Amino acid sequence: MEVTNNTPRSKLDTLLWTLILVLIAAGAFANYYFSELVWALRFTGWIILICVLVGLAAATLQGKKTWDFAKNARIELFKVVWPTREETAKITMVVAALVLVTSIILWGIDSVLLRAVAWLTGALT
Repeated sequence: MEVTNNTPRSKLDTLLWTLILVLIAAGAFANYYFSELVWALRFTGWIILICVLVGLAAATLQGKKTWDFAKNARIELFKVVWPTREETAKITMVVAALVLVTSIILWGIDSVLLRAVAWLTGALT
């Protein structure tokens, strides 16, 4: 269980998250207030606001952890051994064949069960 303490860092994070929420509310109000403005200007305002919000969020402890996770995920992505085009084509054909075989088997089972239910209910003519 994580113990929370009132260190200056946690107080700064609380302040930053509060500022982020206030800026989001201010952006929504400004979008409503300036609704008669051209949508391109309002859209540009939102883009700028989002950049500021991301910058503020990145300054928090959770934001730094998220950024570190993203960097590590990118590093791990380069470690992946990707299949060649030929391997991908072969695997795709195997999957397609298995899907076809499975669908034929399920169609057969469904037909047998349909005829059995029809025979049991007397609907078979």
